[in-house]
Amino acid sequence: MMLGPLLLALSPSSAPQAGIAARGLIPRRTIIGALPLAVLPRPACSSSPGDPFSIELPPGFVRSTRKATQGTIFVGGNFPRASVVSITAWPVDELLKQDAAALSLPGLPADSSVKLPSRPLTSIDDLGPAQSTGMLLTRARDRDATAGALQSELRSCVSSEGKLRLSLQTVLPVADPDELERQRGVRQLIRRTSAVAQLGSVPGLEGPVPAIITVWGSALEQDYLSDLGEQLEQSVNSFVWTGQK
Repeated sequence: MMLGPLLLALSPSSAPQAGIAARGLIPRRTIIGALPLAVLPRPACSSSPGDPFSIELPPGFVRSTRKATQGTIFVGGNFPRASVVSITAWPVDELLKQDAAALSLPGLPADSSVKLPSRPLTSIDDLGPAQSTGMLLTRARDRDATAGALQSELRSCVSSEGKLRLSLQTVLPVADPDELERQRGVRQLIRRTSAVAQLGSVPGLEGPVPAIITVWGSALEQDYLSDLGEQLEQSVNSFVWTGQK
């Protein structure tokens, strides 16, 4: 089902929502900044030779081409349903610096709520309590996806076997709630997201550096609760980080 006159947040990490934007419902400059250079149909198992990961996408998803080694390194999506699977690789040092900068006020510098331990990192658990790390990742994703325009709610964050499993929800802005209710029977749009994060490494200036590798699967709440939620969970759980060569 295509959406009517709505305003959905777009970004490089949520580029598959461009199927909605193409109807002229989102500001033009937002669309231009969000569209990937190319989108190629791929089979459900959407990994290419040289990828530092493997992942299985839900049926009907396509992969956008990317060559980044940091930041958002993978995006796959179901265009008509505004559902996205993405992978981010954020160097830990840079992530903490950006978090501190975002939390600071003019003349009042702040520290990130997550601290680097004195010993080398061997697991994402070394960064401290799961909830603190989960909030760090939630803030980072909001900055990456909407330049901080939206704030997601971290509904749960559980540590298990060296990984964090997160559940988020984000209230999206709607241009015309009346028209949204006419088309979809709701007056509010909520994006539901499941994610799994782990410690890995990415290329740095002087060799590999520790990074938090996260796979995100998101969809509008109605679609998530109907059938896409289970498919996205399966995709997120299929993710394997093999490391960058």
